[in-house]
Parts: sequence; structure tokens; C-alpha cells
Amino acid sequence: MKNILLIFVNSVRRGMLMLFVAVMAAVFMAVIFEALVSSGGEGSKGDKDADMIVISDKIKTGLIDRDNSPLSGNLKNYLENTLGMEVVLENDYELQAKLLIDRDISAIIEVPQGFYDDAARGSVRELVITTLDDYENASFIEVYLNSYMQSVRLYADAAGGNAEMFSRMLSADVSVGQVRVYENKDRGVNTLSAFVFAEGFMLMSIMGVTLFVSNSIITDRQQGTYSRIVCSPIRPGEYIVGTALCGIICGTIINVVFTVYAYSAHRDISVPQGIVLGACELFVLFSVGLSVMLALLIHSKQTLFTVGIGYTTFGCMLGGAWFPIADGLGAVGNVAKIFPQHWFMSMLRDGGSSGYGYFSRLCILALFALLVYLISAVIFSKKNN
Repeated sequence: MKNILLIFVNSVRRGMLMLFVAVMAAVFMAVIFEALVSSGGEGSKGDKDADMIVISDKIKTGLIDRDNSPLSGNLKNYLENTLGMEVVLENDYELQAKLLIDRDISAIIEVPQGFYDDAARGSVRELVITTLDDYENASFIEVYLNSYMQSVRLYADAAGGNAEMFSRMLSADVSVGQVRVYENKDRGVNTLSAFVFAEGFMLMSIMGVTLFVSNSIITDRQQGTYSRIVCSPIRPGEYIVGTALCGIICGTIINVVFTVYAYSAHRDISVPQGIVLGACELFVLFSVGLSVMLALLIHSKQTLFTVGIGYTTFGCMLGGAWFPIADGLGAVGNVAKIFPQHWFMSMLRDGGSSGYGYFSRLCILALFALLVYLISAVIFSKKNN
């Protein structure tokens, strides 16, 4: 333990720049978060279509409305006015299927009967989406429909099974009192969206900062410091643990400083603070373990930073750090699941309301961290033998 502490203190002295970068990264995340909250706050005042999406070509989508309710009408309005799609409304599935096969439409969206009644009672049924192999348009449609359904679940939860209140939320002709309720809820949604986006950048910052652990190990190996440590009373394992602890401290600084600030400044974030802190700390452990593994496998700093920055960028992108990756996106959705970023970000976005829940995702993140440390231990043992 004494040797580990000695290596840790030495790593902190050598890594003052890393500590400074960690603090600045947390401050930068707070600035991004506040900027997003400020920009989203004005757009949410009584206008649920404020975040208009402009696209050059209208995507034609088939809509089978078996419910014919205010909620299905709201969905049609969302597709046409918010997403700028051209909706082909036809309840004959065979005709819609023919249009899909002929590539006249990009997808078929089926609204099940009882869609509105179930949502008003607090139980939201899923839409049925049929697409072909046009991944670009299919991905666009499925991602934004998932976002729409998340909003419907939010309103259903807010109504608490009160059908009248749910109807008023969907209605355009609401009184001043109901507008105030809608604004408050919408501000909460905007705050959570800003927080999720900032957390995506925080994951990238943690990955970048912990790469310094790999750099320290490779530098010591190239300068002969590691060889001299092996010949001293300090065991190689103690050296690795002491160096890794410095990276864990830096990642924890980013996690704690930003998360505590976000929850202190905005108390309407729906995901529990303890869950976010714990999940992010598991990701910090994973990042440090991955850095140690890279240091054991790679001997060149140039290769290290190429691989490290590549994984940091593509891992966050495919893991859904900045935009949601839906499970139904075929190969892309399956690939996303091999990144811990996916489980962390999906937990924030759906608030633990999906089939996985908070505890399951925390266990998955813990398994990712355990796996990377076990792999590092095997590599380390082989190298020392």
C-alpha cells in the first residue's frame, strides 16, 4: 500500500497538467450546459414546435391510423410540420406495402387502435414501423419517432392517468393555467436534453483525460523508468495501480464537479443524481482500465494517440453520446451496444423507463469495467512472465 501511495503521489506531481485539464473540462461542460439551457428556455414558452427541423427533400411516409384520435392527429402534425415529411394517409395496409416496395414511401407507420385511450390512462403503446433497406431515411424516421414517443410518455406520466388533463396537454386551445403547467414541464424536458447533451461531451472529455495514463506508462517504459522500478522493491502491479489511481482521480473530478453543479443549478433534472454519479464513475473506471490496456499493448505514442482519439470519437458517436441510437436500427443499433457510452446515454434519455432500468444498466457498466481490467491483468501477467 505504501508503494502504491508513493507511485500515486509521484503521478500526481507529474500530472498537474492533467488535473488542470480535468478541472477546465468540468467548467467547459458547465458552460455548454448553461448555454443549451438558455437557448432552449426561450423556445419552449408555449411553443412545442420551436425546434423546427429543416430538410431539403420531403420524406414520404405512409401512415395507417387505426385510432383516429387527437393523439394520432398530433402525430400526423408532428410528422408533417415538425419533421417536414409528406404523409400518405391510407388505412389499407396492402396499398401502403405496395407503395413501400415501389419506393414511393420510405416507411409505414401504424397507429394501433386504442393508442390515445391507453396513453390517457398512463400506458403508452408502441407504434409499428415497417421499413426496407433504406437505412438513411429509416434511421431518420425511427430516431425521431422514438423522441416523439418519449414525449408522449412524459405527458402520460405527467397526467397521472387523468384523461382530461392528458387531452388538455395535447389541445392547442388551452387556458392560461394549463399553459403554465405545459411550460414548466417543457422547461424540465429542455433542461434534461441540455444535460444529456453536455454529459455526452463529458464522456468524451473523460476518455481524453484518462489517455494521459497510457502516455505516462509508455513514457516510463521508453525512458527506462519502468525497468528500474521492476528491479526495485516496488512491484510492477503496484506501479500500474498507483498510476491508474491518478487517472481515476482526474476522471472523478470531471464527473463530480459538473454533475453536482448541474443538479445544484437546475433541480428539474429527472434522473436521480446518485445514479448519474455512480454510472459516470463506472465509466471513469472503464476509461482508465482501457488506457492501461492500451499502454500494455502499444509501444508508440503516435499509435497510442491515434487509437485513443479514434476510439474516443467513434465510441462516443456510435454509443449515442450526441444523438440517440435506436435499438431498431439493425446493424448500427447492435454495434452501439458494445460501447458503454450507449448504456450510459440511453439511461439518461429514457430515465430508466425502458425494460433495462437503472440497476440493469449500472450492472452492464460495471461488467464493462470489470472486463477491461481482467483483459489488462491477463496481458500484464503474460508480459511479466
